Amino acid sequence: MSHFYLPGPWPKPGVDISDELILDVKLAHHLRVRRIQVGESFQVFDGKGMTANACLVAMDKKSAAVRLSEVSENLRTETKSPITLAQGMASSDKMDWLIEKSVELGISEVIPLHTERSVVRLDGERAAKKATHWEGILVAASEQSGRTVLPSLAPVQNLPLWLSSLNPHDNALRLMLSPRADSTILSVLKRCTPQALMILIGPEGGLTDSEEEQAKRAGFVPVSMGHRILRTETAGIVALATIHTIWNQF
Repeated sequence: MSHFYLPGPWPKPGVDISDELILDVKLAHHLRVRRIQVGESFQVFDGKGMTANACLVAMDKKSAAVRLSEVSENLRTETKSPITLAQGMASSDKMDWLIEKSVELGISEVIPLHTERSVVRLDGERAAKKATHWEGILVAASEQSGRTVLPSLAPVQNLPLWLSSLNPHDNALRLMLSPRADSTILSVLKRCTPQALMILIGPEGGLTDSEEEQAKRAGFVPVSMGHRILRTETAGIVALATIHTIWNQF
């Protein structure tokens, strides 16, 4: 069954909505493209863990309306231990691909970072437009993968400022991918129980020595992906898959 994002507020679980809900233009267009007809039902999620059955009750060229039923909490597709991806800004298409795949792999939050070797620099209007674009990718990837909690997207930040803003009392495991690390991500994860995790990855060219030292002072443990050096967009996906495999979170 099709699975679409429909923001709340929704009623409490077990309560049906008798009133019709008017859909936004984007979702109405999506339903027309998918050729969903009046009277057909599909699944919707509110981005906060709630799902419902939606019946299409009206459709015209500009709008659509649904009626919800069977509202319930459903976290089956969500990762039990939240994972935050702090990613050095890569080129546009690589960043898009990385965000899409990380959502499919259960990421909880994406934090884009300007680093010394970041080729792409975003600020002002460009940053706002890119954030809107990435939000669309988050929604589409969540719909495709059957997720019910929409991952959060932080504003683009400079790495040093972001590191200095981190709570020193946060208990999340902090890992930083580095080809110079003595320990592998595999060995570190095997020594730890599943827990909240934050993983820092540099852009093309990686983090500089100075940036790695700053990250270490902020509590990040350097880990490598093994003997081979991976591209930034590959490293993030392999790291997430490794985390889920070792901690049995798939």
